[in-house]
Order: sequence, then structure tokens, then C-alpha cells
Amino acid sequence: MNFLKNLRLAAAVTALGLAGVAQAHTIAVATGVNNMPVPLGAIATPVPGATSGAFANAAGQRFYVHFAAECAVNAAAGNTTAWLDIDLVVLNAANAVVQVLQPTVGTLGAFCSADGSAGLSGWQSNAVIGIGGPGLPAGVYRVQARARLNNGATGGTIGERTLLVTR
Repeated sequence: MNFLKNLRLAAAVTALGLAGVAQAHTIAVATGVNNMPVPLGAIATPVPGATSGAFANAAGQRFYVHFAAECAVNAAAGNTTAWLDIDLVVLNAANAVVQVLQPTVGTLGAFCSADGSAGLSGWQSNAVIGIGGPGLPAGVYRVQARARLNNGATGGTIGERTLLVTR
């Protein structure tokens, strides 16, 4: 009798589409609470408190990186097009970058921007999600967020931040 009851329950769950629901599992996390000034320069700078702990990853296994932070950009009065972009990078055991996660490749993804006021302004809380793993060999990796100023930005700050790696 229990077998038939369980079979009916399994059929009902499958019919409702609930059988394939997957749960995300956190595999690494990093947080930072102090404001971090972003230096001027063309090279993305590691964001303190935004480098995950090491985690093992099978060859090509997919993982997801969630980065959220408060952010502000300093630019001349009237400049509403200066921005700060974030690169999410995968580091190997030797701390070399082995993958930059889409959609954060390059400088065109504005994480936050100036609001036209002179000085550090336009505080925003934003987030970006990248997908890593495909194309990587089996190994031990870490993920790091890096920040860069663009288009006339004279300064920038990253505030409270969280970097979360899930599968």
C-alpha cells in the first residue's frame, strides 16, 4: 500500500514540474565592510574583501559568481557618463587569472556611474552575476572581483560588498 501511495505522490510531483527543481549550494564566500577607494588606471584593481576562498572544481563544471556592493563614482560636475566597471576573474592555485567571467569582460559593463554632481556621489547598490567553469581543467580555484574607473572618472569607492560562489 505504501508503495502505491509513494508512486502516486511521485507522479503528482512530476506532473507539477517540481521534480527537476535544483537547489544552489554555496561553495565559497567573501565579504568586506569598509569603503575601498578605487585607484585611477587602465588595469582593474582587486577589491579587498572580494576574493573567495579556494574551492575544487571538476573539469568544465559550471559555477555561478554573485557580486553585490555599494558603489559611487567621482567625476567633474556635469559628467554623467563616467563609470566604474567590475571584472569577475577566476584565479588558479598560482593566483594567475585563468578566466574572466561573462558578462564582465572588458570595460563596457558599468557597475555604477557618476550622477553629474562634483565629488563622490551617486551611491548605488548593484549586483552582477557571472558564470564560470566551462573550458577550465579540473583544479583548485578562487574568484576575485576587480574594479576599474572609466570615461573621465576621477575616483570611485566600493562599499559593503559580498562575493558568493554557488553551484
